[in-house]
Amino acid sequence: MPTTPSRLHNPHFRFREPDLQRILYCWSRGQSVLLTGIRRTGKSQIAKAALVRHAEAGHAIAFLDVQNYTSLADFYRDLLREMPAPIMARLDAELGGVTTIPTRLMNWIRGQVKTVGVPEMAETELREAQESLPRYWLPIAEALERVLASRPYQELPVLGIDELPFMLENLIARNISDAELTLTLASLRKLRDAGLRMIIAGSVSMENLLTLHKIPHTVLGGLIRHRVDPFSEEEARSFLTERLKDTPGNADAALNAALTLLPDFVPEFLNIAEQHLRLLARPSDASAVLHSKVLPEIRRAFLTQFDERLAKNYTTEELSIVERILDSVAKGDAGGAQLQLSMAERALVTKLQYDNFIMEGTDFRSVFTLNLLRQWWRASRGIS
Repeated sequence: MPTTPSRLHNPHFRFREPDLQRILYCWSRGQSVLLTGIRRTGKSQIAKAALVRHAEAGHAIAFLDVQNYTSLADFYRDLLREMPAPIMARLDAELGGVTTIPTRLMNWIRGQVKTVGVPEMAETELREAQESLPRYWLPIAEALERVLASRPYQELPVLGIDELPFMLENLIARNISDAELTLTLASLRKLRDAGLRMIIAGSVSMENLLTLHKIPHTVLGGLIRHRVDPFSEEEARSFLTERLKDTPGNADAALNAALTLLPDFVPEFLNIAEQHLRLLARPSDASAVLHSKVLPEIRRAFLTQFDERLAKNYTTEELSIVERILDSVAKGDAGGAQLQLSMAERALVTKLQYDNFIMEGTDFRSVFTLNLLRQWWRASRGIS
């Protein structure tokens, strides 16, 4: 059944109004959005909040959290189930003349709109029908594309797909071929081109994942990239003020210590800080708690992934170049450094950007995506 706004609504969601407005504007122009950025900046929550806002304006929405999907059959099944009944009815009619699709699978598709006269299917038959979806996905997707293209995009739902890169990694781990993944992503692009607006979120870089598996980046065509950054200091202050308002003693002392000592205002950093600061015995303990508990927990939670990316995504030869690049950025000030690069080094800078180590700052400088990363790299490399 299609998603309802109540399923996605988060009463604690705050801020991010500029992000929401840009996403809604893109949808109003028939465009789809790819949310990018480091982990825990709230990409999933922004996607859900935008969908809720869209639904509150009277529009249809659909949503899939695919992080734990391990089969294409499940993905295709749930994608079809999220389509509104009128679209599925038209899909049934479109597929009526496609003789290559087995009767059992057609009966399952018709069952999604409760067509009169659809025969009862045993659990085994249902499972077999659904598991056959990948084999027949191409003609089904082409028919769905025709159905979508026959209607104005304003009448179609907006589809949110959360953690799509994680699903792709799960499928790769199960030896799903690059050709099958390319077909899946290409079909999603065709559905977008036919008018099905989407918002796709995920912490793993889609571009780098495609590059590593030699999947053409053309499958991302039609997606407007929107980077979700950490909170501003003003947003962080408002967030912690609200969360610490019932803290015994002087909450201002805890708040000011957090704003001074936290390396970045990533929402998850603020959540970790709040959990410890609200238990303070004395306000004067705030700085000590941040140094002894909050900052080590943040480092454990966030830095391991970057070590893993270096080991997983770069060859031995590339690592020596990557270390020189990151050393150069780390030796610059907080605003980054301008790099003089060879062609090989430029390609690795792009890869480092995909992996969220660095990003482009002002005046064509390269800068670490987080102050935490800069501190970590300087410490691990002995850069004073």
